[in-house]
Amino acid sequence: MEYSVEDLPLLLNDVAEENDLGNKFMKLFIVFQNFKMDEFAREMQNQAFLHRNVFRFLSPPQPTIRVLVIAGPGTMGHNAPLDFVVFNQNVQLDYFYVVDEHQSWDSVPDHDIAILGFGEASTHIAIHECIEKQRIQWPRPFLNNAKGVMLCARDRLYELLKDDPDLIVPRTQRATRQALATMLPPFLIRPIDTHSGQDFERIQSNLELDDYLSRNHSNSYYVSEYIDCSKDDELFRKFRIALIDKKPYVCHLAISEDWVVHYIAAHMELSLEKRQEEEQFMREFDTIFLAQYGDCLIRVAHKIDLDYVVLDCSISRGGRLVLFEADNGAWIHDTDAPEIYPYKSEIMNRAFSAFTEMLVNHTTLSVD
Repeated sequence: MEYSVEDLPLLLNDVAEENDLGNKFMKLFIVFQNFKMDEFAREMQNQAFLHRNVFRFLSPPQPTIRVLVIAGPGTMGHNAPLDFVVFNQNVQLDYFYVVDEHQSWDSVPDHDIAILGFGEASTHIAIHECIEKQRIQWPRPFLNNAKGVMLCARDRLYELLKDDPDLIVPRTQRATRQALATMLPPFLIRPIDTHSGQDFERIQSNLELDDYLSRNHSNSYYVSEYIDCSKDDELFRKFRIALIDKKPYVCHLAISEDWVVHYIAAHMELSLEKRQEEEQFMREFDTIFLAQYGDCLIRVAHKIDLDYVVLDCSISRGGRLVLFEADNGAWIHDTDAPEIYPYKSEIMNRAFSAFTEMLVNHTTLSVD
C-alpha cells in the first residue's frame, strides 16, 4: 500500500509503540520502502531478520484457515502482499522468510496450507532452488512452484508464449551494458529485476541510449520491442488480471496519457470519465472480455502453471491481447477510496473470495 506524507506521523507512532524488535524493524522496512528509501528499508529488513524470520501479518481470533507464505529478502515488489487479498476473509497469515539458501527451516509455524509468494529475480535463483527442494517434500498442501515463478522472467515469458496466435508478448532479451553498444534502436529498456516502471524508457536513437546509460549504471538490462496499445483517443490502457486457480479475475484498468501506464501515475481519481470506463470494463469483464480473450488467458494460465499469478495486459491496435508481465508477487487490493471508486469493492471481493476458496479447496482435497 502506498501512503502519503500526511500518514507518516501515524505510521511512525505505530512503530514507536511496537515492543517486539523484530516487528519494529519490519514495520520500519515497510514505511521506508513505501517512501522509496530502498537502501535504508533493506537495512531495516536485515535487522528484522537478525531477530527472526517469521512474521504474523493477520491474526483473527478463530481463523477458518491458517496460511503460510514462503517469502524472501527484497523490496515489497519481491513478495506477494497477500494480506491485502485475505484481509477480511478470516485467514491467519504468516510469512516465513528464506533469507539465503542455507536457511534453517526449524521455525516454520504450524499452518494448513503454504504458498510461494517470493517473486522471480535473477539474484535469488539459489533461494528458489532451496525452496523447491522443501516444497516437493512439504507435509501440507503447497501452492505455486519455483519453475512457474522463474518462467515469469520477461525473456522466458516471451519464449514460453510467443507462438500463441491470439497473444502478443513483447519480444524481449537480456543484454549486458557492453552488448547494448551493438543494438540498433528503437527499443524499450529497463534494468533487470526492476518493477513499477522504474528506469523503464523508450530508446529511439543512439544518442538517447548514451544519455540513458549515463544516468543508469546497471550491468544488465531487458531490451524489448515497443507494442503500440494506444487507441484513437491517443490514450494508453493497461489492465491487471489475477489468475487464481488458473481462472481470470479483473483487478483494475488504468488509463494514461503516457505509454508507461502505472495506475497511481494515471491519476484515475482526477477523471470521472476514466473511472466510468474502468467501471464498465470491470463489470463487463466476465461476459464481454472473457468471451473474446478467455480461452487465451486459460492457455496462459496452464503454460505458466502457477496457482496464483498476476498479469498486466493491454489490447494492441490490431485487437490482440498483449501480455506485458506475469508476477506472483504483484499487488491486488481494495484500498481505493470508496467514495471515488464505489464499484471496486464488489468486484475485488470476487477475486478475494476466489482466492480463499482456492485455499480451502486445496486443503480439503489433501485431507480427502
